[in-house]
Amino acid sequence: MYPAVWRKMMKWFLLFLGLFAGLIVFRKWLAGKTWVPQPAETFEGRLLQLGENLVALPDRSHLPTEVVSNTTLICFPGFLEDMRYFLEVHYNTPARLVLIGNANYQNPFAAVPEETPVWYGDNPHLVGTIAHDAWSLNRVLECMTGPERVVLHGHSRGGAVILEAGRQNPAMAARLEAILEAAVVPKGRLAGRDEKRLNPLGFYLYPFVFSLLRLFPQRVLKSPMMWVTNATKDRLVASIPYAPRQYATAVVNIRDIIDWQARTDHSYYNSFKRATLYVGERDGVLWRKAMLESAAQSEAVEVIRTEGTDHFISLESPDTIRAYFQ
Repeated sequence: MYPAVWRKMMKWFLLFLGLFAGLIVFRKWLAGKTWVPQPAETFEGRLLQLGENLVALPDRSHLPTEVVSNTTLICFPGFLEDMRYFLEVHYNTPARLVLIGNANYQNPFAAVPEETPVWYGDNPHLVGTIAHDAWSLNRVLECMTGPERVVLHGHSRGGAVILEAGRQNPAMAARLEAILEAAVVPKGRLAGRDEKRLNPLGFYLYPFVFSLLRLFPQRVLKSPMMWVTNATKDRLVASIPYAPRQYATAVVNIRDIIDWQARTDHSYYNSFKRATLYVGERDGVLWRKAMLESAAQSEAVEVIRTEGTDHFISLESPDTIRAYFQ
């Protein structure tokens, strides 16, 4: 009797062990797989590859030459977003427009980018971190701008990239203006209970979550952040699961966002000539209260509280952002 029971227990144990090992292998495959992007959109302008970051220079021939030469506007999108986020809000903004994408994210455009120029160099930071993308932003500032007025516009994680770029090169940042839209900020927090859910097990399961969202992207459109919506916001938010080339990068992104918020302080705001924080009426992604408390610690930050908005202010109330340039 006992040998039979023992054999049965061993059989179940080996089955469980095999399933567990299979789960580990499958998770590693999901995280490291290079995914097929969504169908690309047409694009008028230049694309430039800077290491793992893509830079887009949209055509601005519909604007007077003098306004394009007098101001450069550099934009950086948020976590799981791409550069299309800024195209509509800044179509008529009187400036040359430079859009920088998150490292190791898909190219949303049909155009083929030019090869990485020699001046870019070797980025010393881990791909997926705020420090990595801030270093790339600083190379753009150093090599693609001159004495003109330069404004940086970062949404969500992109706001942290701008603040980190200022810390990395304060001498450069001293002449820059920073628009921080619903931004990841020093001592900020994720909304609700999101950070408690993102324990080691939560991070481990993230590639499965992204894969499911890829299969059912409409679930994103039913989230609390969609209480205010329109066609442009629906289209761009629905593309969120398709943004990273590999889900391993997205896991690094979210881990680093939480770590960066915890270890930074309000001195990061002080590098810039001007810093403006736009806050939504509600925010289903970042904790609004923590964002406001962070900004209140620095006299260098002007806070603009918007109405009828959530986390995507440029999509929900674009005239609010455009008013900055009037």
